[in-house]
Amino acid sequence: MPQFTMAFGIGPANKDRLEAFEMYHQAFGAEKLSEGTPPDGGDIHIMMSIYGVEILIGPRDEPGTGLDSALICEARYDDEAEFRGAYDVLVREAKTHSLEGPFPWATLLALVTDKYGIGWALYYNEKMEHDAL
Repeated sequence: MPQFTMAFGIGPANKDRLEAFEMYHQAFGAEKLSEGTPPDGGDIHIMMSIYGVEILIGPRDEPGTGLDSALICEARYDDEAEFRGAYDVLVREAKTHSLEGPFPWATLLALVTDKYGIGWALYYNEKMEHDAL
């Protein structure tokens, strides 16, 4: 069966990709699945998993376009501490960020273009009483 995965192009330097993984580990508890270099090059590639989605971190000369991109990563939370923890990590040296709400679709919405140019929309919704039943 096919599997859907993603790839983030991050920095020309190996240090950038290693630091990016560490940031995603702190923000989302990302798990490192593998790390290595292709047989013909020295560019580190890291395969990680964030909430069950596998993402390859590979090299890229130019930073991403963040929230202006056609693709934005989203994470939805029902625990405000987890939401704020991820937000607090992502906004360190972020290119842009905002925290807004409430909206009909989210108690809080965080929009972040992280320091590597990856766009994130984080949603927090309070648990409703009927959700606890």
